[in-house]
Amino acid sequence: MLIAIGLIFARIFGYLFHRLKQSPVIGEIIAGIILGGLILAFFYGENSYFYYSNLPLPQLDFKSIEFTFLTEIGILFLLFISGLEVRLSHLRKTEKASSYVAIGGIILPLILGILSGLLFGFELIESIVIGLILIATSVGVTVRTLMDLHVLDSDVGSTILGGAVIDDVVGIILLAFVLGIGSIMTVVWTGLRIAIFFFVFLYLGLKVIDKILDLGEKIHLSKAFLSISLAILFIYSFFAHKAGIAGIIGAFVAGILIGQNVRSSKIIDDVKAIGYGFFIPLFFVGVGLSLWAVNLDISLITTIGVILIVIIIVSIVGKIVGCGIGAKLAGMSNKESLQIGVGMIPRMELALIIATAAISRGLLVGDVAHQILVVTVLLTFITTLITPVLIKASF
Repeated sequence: MLIAIGLIFARIFGYLFHRLKQSPVIGEIIAGIILGGLILAFFYGENSYFYYSNLPLPQLDFKSIEFTFLTEIGILFLLFISGLEVRLSHLRKTEKASSYVAIGGIILPLILGILSGLLFGFELIESIVIGLILIATSVGVTVRTLMDLHVLDSDVGSTILGGAVIDDVVGIILLAFVLGIGSIMTVVWTGLRIAIFFFVFLYLGLKVIDKILDLGEKIHLSKAFLSISLAILFIYSFFAHKAGIAGIIGAFVAGILIGQNVRSSKIIDDVKAIGYGFFIPLFFVGVGLSLWAVNLDISLITTIGVILIVIIIVSIVGKIVGCGIGAKLAGMSNKESLQIGVGMIPRMELALIIATAAISRGLLVGDVAHQILVVTVLLTFITTLITPVLIKASF
């Protein structure tokens, strides 16, 4: 039932924001936030049926296996579609710019995050964790917005995608270093797994992917080419996850490789129909719902208000300035540099992974752990919501 209602809410609020000349993705996220609040009010509110009846309150879990599974497929489809629509030649063309953008988007946010932590009295290791949280880039919202503006396959779009991939890879390696201090092998093994993944699934994939896809033409079944392409999507996502990087990077690589095949145009409309018709809206509704799923102590916000404001400002400025300088050094215009910096603002999956991993390994404990987790959760939501507006304004 949650899936059906989520789709309806996604379409209603997406349409409303489209009519307001804003990105529909904002409406879909807000739809999830509103839906979560309505569900909680229905089950737990003082005027709810369960509150006054003798029936036990249901165990609400916005991250149920079924819903989480569908939302995770949604982000895979989104990055797969972006890979299909971005030409490999364009990525190679912007390779230098992507590298510079990634370097700027790593160094400046990391330094600003560490300095902010020290300024508020956190220990050095705690401040380093804050810095790591700020370097993480989540391009799901950016990709969707660039697609809506039809500028994904541009110099700006390609640079953002390339820079975000590098950001994530470096972020994972730095996280392994921080969590595995005293064990260089942890860092080396993480880097080796990532290198093996890109060598096998990108370099070798370019050489054999056409032969695999030819099976879709030889199998005289309806949509066989589509089936094989989707199988490659999930295989690449699985092995990317096993390599220690995000499954969405595997989905993006799969899209790039399949997009080089001359017959890939046959499946783009089908993939978009499946993704945008079902999975992708659910992902963004899930982003909004997850605000209620996290055990968030809202009362704590009053005690960390200044920290939260500073971290959010630093996270935005760090990416705009750091990535913008990198883009400028790579020869891009002032406007393009600003667009790239804005596109690199969102934080989501990796930021939350870094925060929770640091807590589970004992780097963050007690009140500090709770404070940084709350800041991270709110940081992800605020940057996710403001980015589509800023991207559209910058274009």
